[in-house]
Amino acid sequence: MTTIFLLAGLSSRMGENKLLLPYKGKHLFESTLSSALSLSDRIIAVLGHEENRMREALKNYDVEIRVNKNYEKGQKESTLIGIDGIWDDIAILPGDLPLLKEEDWTVGLRYISLNLPARPCYEGVMGNPVFVPRRLKKGLEQSPKPFKEYLDDEGIHLYPASIGCVYDVDTKDRYRELLDLDKPIF
Repeated sequence: MTTIFLLAGLSSRMGENKLLLPYKGKHLFESTLSSALSLSDRIIAVLGHEENRMREALKNYDVEIRVNKNYEKGQKESTLIGIDGIWDDIAILPGDLPLLKEEDWTVGLRYISLNLPARPCYEGVMGNPVFVPRRLKKGLEQSPKPFKEYLDDEGIHLYPASIGCVYDVDTKDRYRELLDLDKPIF
């Protein structure tokens, strides 16, 4: 399975590159990446905004780098660049899910082994990563619909997972909340 690791965004709601914010002695994206490293045969990191800073932050990881020059167009554009030329199963993963756990992948990996699309959810909210079997790749690339609609039409399977699958860090308030989660309680 190939994981498409989306790192191209503007972080406009944060006001600075959220992926490079410090978290547990590393960059925020590294916590997300760590959940994928042992579960993927290949990781393709799609860069865009602050490409050079992101390249530098990724230099010690075994990931393939692709660049979305039109990153302002959003995640769909980055995903299409990531999946181009890929012929195996795919997991699509945004870079700002620092609480994601390997366990959040487990059921999705079972579904994809059965050639079925899947994604985790937490308390009814759809999360990430999104698992796309290779048989749906061409349709994903060619459909004019948003990915979510296309995968809904294909019968995506939702499965319960931890809050980590939905806990993204898009604002300064959410980042402060994340840091507060790690403070000891006396």
